[in-house]
Amino acid sequence: MSAQPTLRRCVSCRELFDRRQLLRIIRLAGGAGVVMDEGMGRSAYVCASHACVEDARKRRKLQRALRVPVADSVYDALAKRLEPEA
Repeated sequence: MSAQPTLRRCVSCRELFDRRQLLRIIRLAGGAGVVMDEGMGRSAYVCASHACVEDARKRRKLQRALRVPVADSVYDALAKRLEPEA
């Protein structure tokens, strides 16, 4: 029997994806800030597409999901990560 893939929902488009296909944003303990990638804590996932990142920025979907303010620098870092490397 093969293991089921771990599915997570994008906060922007609300579609289910394998966890490895999404970008993870984590709220630090005590609401001290927001980081990307590894770590423990409350987290939200967003698709690896510019449209979903921009929609999440405009509608403050990460703030709502993480229950803390999310700085524009986090959205800028997400957008930069989506750009192809030269």
